[in-house]
Amino acid sequence: MKIIHICDGWDPFNGAANIARMIAGEQAAKGAETALCRWVGVRELRAADEVWIHCGWKPCLWWAALWAKKANWMPEACYDPLRLAYHGWKKRLAGPIERWALRRCERIVATCKAEAEWIRAYEPRAKNILVMDLKRFFGAAEAPSKRREGPLHLLYLGRRHPLKGVEYLESAVERIDDVELKIVSGAKGAELERVWDWCDVLVLPTLSDNFGLVVAEALERGKRVITTDGAPAWRGDDYDGRLVYLEGYREGTAEKRVQLLREAIGREMDEK
Repeated sequence: MKIIHICDGWDPFNGAANIARMIAGEQAAKGAETALCRWVGVRELRAADEVWIHCGWKPCLWWAALWAKKANWMPEACYDPLRLAYHGWKKRLAGPIERWALRRCERIVATCKAEAEWIRAYEPRAKNILVMDLKRFFGAAEAPSKRREGPLHLLYLGRRHPLKGVEYLESAVERIDDVELKIVSGAKGAELERVWDWCDVLVLPTLSDNFGLVVAEALERGKRVITTDGAPAWRGDDYDGRLVYLEGYREGTAEKRVQLLREAIGREMDEK
C-alpha cells in the first residue's frame, strides 16, 4: 500500500507536520510505503492508495485534493471560528476553493469532537467526518517528575502568535513572586532536552488549538500541565491531578484569562 502525506512545510516545529509523521510512522510499521511531500505530480497522486492532506489554506493541499484517488484531510483546527476570524478577509476570499477541496475528500479527520463540529459547521457537505485519537501515540508517566526547591519553573514551548495567548501568561506571572517563566521557540535536540529538564509546569495558554502536542509531550515526561478550553482535546481527564484545564478562558475577557492563569499558577505553587 502506498500512502502520501502532503503538508505545506516539514520543519520540526510544525505541529501539523509532526502529526503527519506520527501517522505515517504507524502506517509504515504496518507495512505501508509512506512518503512525506509538499508538491506531488498528478501521476503520483493518482497512483497512491491514500493521500493524507494536513492543515489548510494552501494551494499544494488543494492540488492534492483535486487529483488524489482517495484523500483524507486533517484540517488541524483551521475551521475553528476564532481561526476563521483571524485574517478573515483572506479566508473569505479563499473559502469557496477550500470548501470545494473538502467536498472532494473521502474522509475529513478531526482530532477531537469540538473540531469535528467546527468542520461540519464550516462545510456541511463534507462527506465523512471522523475523530482520530492522537493520544495513543503518547504515554503518560506514572508519577510526576521530582519537584525541585526554589522558584516554580513555568515553560511555554512554541511560537508566539496572537491565538496562542502568550501575552496573558506573561501578564499572569508579572505580580507573582517565586516564579520563573521561559518562552521557548525553536529549541531542538540537546537544547530542547535541557528546557524540559528545567521545566516544572508546562503552560499552554492557547485560544485555538485542536490538540496541542506539547501537552502530550509534557505528560509523557511526567511534567504538570496548565492548559485551556482553547485546546478541547484535553477536556475530561486530569491525569491524576497533573493536568489543569481552564474552562471559560477561550471566550473570556483579557482580564478573565489572566485571572484564570494566575489562579492556576497559584495552585501549582501550593503543590510545591
